[in-house]
Amino acid sequence: MKRTLLAAALASAVTAVAAPASAAVTFVFTPGPAYSPGPGFVLINDFNDAGTALDGFDATSNIVLQAGSNTDGAQPGNSQPGDTQYLSVLTGGTATYTFTDPTAAFQFDWGSADQYNVLTIYTNLGSYTKGGAFIPPANGDQGANATNGLFTAWAGPGEVITGFKLYSAHNSFEIDNLAVKAVPEPGTWALMIMGFAGLGAVMRRRRDQSVMQAA
Repeated sequence: MKRTLLAAALASAVTAVAAPASAAVTFVFTPGPAYSPGPGFVLINDFNDAGTALDGFDATSNIVLQAGSNTDGAQPGNSQPGDTQYLSVLTGGTATYTFTDPTAAFQFDWGSADQYNVLTIYTNLGSYTKGGAFIPPANGDQGANATNGLFTAWAGPGEVITGFKLYSAHNSFEIDNLAVKAVPEPGTWALMIMGFAGLGAVMRRRRDQSVMQAA
């Protein structure tokens, strides 16, 4: 019985790796002092170069690139180093980013999270939307660790993230230090699938032998 269950579990694992039917992005917010880029991530935009800070962004409206704090926003309190330029999405504004190479995960410093901040993530399997309210208390505090921290989005098995959109109903949605994690190489996925398939075959062979001996 145990062997049958294990074989079934292995078969299910192979299916999940090869063609997931219910993959979904995982949203994770780590309150400060955590900051981007974290271990295993590569910084791709710190928003400091005025000439390239918006590379990869399109369909942007009502946004600013600035340093310091004013009515248009405040740099995420966890950003390192401090007092540098960041991206701020203002009232009714949007900023849509497309990754040059789809990624398994991305992260950024999210500052003074508000309930009216809305993040949509696009993948090869669909889109997922999360409001800032998932970061309690989401009250826009510009100095508290609870509302200034490291946001990370992880794709599900077999899924890759192709881009994201920032929207804010009021001032402001502030981010800094966009970073990505590499997608597993195709060869890595193939080895994983072969490994699961091999284990499944061994378990089936042992099960068949047990059936023959019992007969």
